[in-house]
Amino acid sequence: MDLYPRSGQNSASISRYLALSAALILTGCASPGPPHAPSLKLPQPVRDLTATRIGNTVELHFTAPSNSTDKLPLRGPTLSGQICRQLPHQPCLPVSPRTSVPISNSNDTHNLVTWTDTLPSTLTEGPPQLLTYRVEFFNPANHSAGPSNQASTASGPAPAPVENFRAEGSRLGIILQWTPSPGEVVLRRDDLAPIKPKNPATTTSKAKTAPTTVWLQTNDSNGSEAHTLDTTSLPDTPYQYVAQRRTTLQLANHSIELRSDLSTPVNFTLLKIYPPPSPIGLTAAGYFTGTPPAFAIDLIWQPVNEAGLITPLAGYRVYRETLDAATQSATSRVQLNTSPILQPALHDATANPSAAYRYTVTAIDAKGNQSPATAVVLQPSATP
Repeated sequence: MDLYPRSGQNSASISRYLALSAALILTGCASPGPPHAPSLKLPQPVRDLTATRIGNTVELHFTAPSNSTDKLPLRGPTLSGQICRQLPHQPCLPVSPRTSVPISNSNDTHNLVTWTDTLPSTLTEGPPQLLTYRVEFFNPANHSAGPSNQASTASGPAPAPVENFRAEGSRLGIILQWTPSPGEVVLRRDDLAPIKPKNPATTTSKAKTAPTTVWLQTNDSNGSEAHTLDTTSLPDTPYQYVAQRRTTLQLANHSIELRSDLSTPVNFTLLKIYPPPSPIGLTAAGYFTGTPPAFAIDLIWQPVNEAGLITPLAGYRVYRETLDAATQSATSRVQLNTSPILQPALHDATANPSAAYRYTVTAIDAKGNQSPATAVVLQPSATP
């Protein structure tokens, strides 16, 4: 019996060994790994909670979770969540029964949620304290991955609402007035009839359009009158205005803004019915010129400042009336120009050097609104 295989037998043994090893390797790659733990379906904690104090309520804004902590989509039509409220050195206590929100698994939208907490009277009186909120969501088995981030506001009295809020028109825009009180006042303007695109089919989402809601900043005072002028309002456009007072507190290294309830809304449409301002600086000078001498009167005045006018200026009208010895009107007033004068000057070559005149000048806008008149009296001129 040979103790060692011959060369041919050795080659065959090596081939069988390699084949067996390859089979074992392939079998090992196909074998399943360790089993995965089943998903607990815990909703991901909220990370964008904010709190805003408005009057005696607190508005909480956040994005409701749509995935579990293991990044799987949550199933079911709704998700159960709860708010807790906390004062300094106290536990965070639930403030209402659990509330359900719809589950959104769309990649194109975020499930933005607003919940409102109405404060009890014990938290709307007395010295302000830091008020902290959290929101927490639960799976069907009543388990949670933990509360959200903290969002802070303050207890205590809210700012007083803006009272006697009203609007009126002017040639420069809409004047908004209210009863003064300490604090900052902001105004919200909503366009009640926004302009729609002429061809919606060709309008892209990136097209620039005028905003339908605008916040206007202003300062309140303790004086007898508080007002501001909305120079960005457009004529013949219906708007709705509301006013809100704001104050800021510093609590435990937190800057907390408190807002009042909104004022009573005011609707107003700025019409093009307000005349331009009166011309000023009107002067008149009579003189003789030429051979034979001819008499004329030149009038000049300062141009009206058109900055901010809701209706463009069309020009000026000039009137003349003859006066008697007592500087009373001896004739009716006559308009010297048939169409508006564009420049602030007029050359009157029809005047009589022996007569006394009263000249008046008005400004007129493109809608035909005429300003109050500015007048000047010119006594008879000497004979050349």
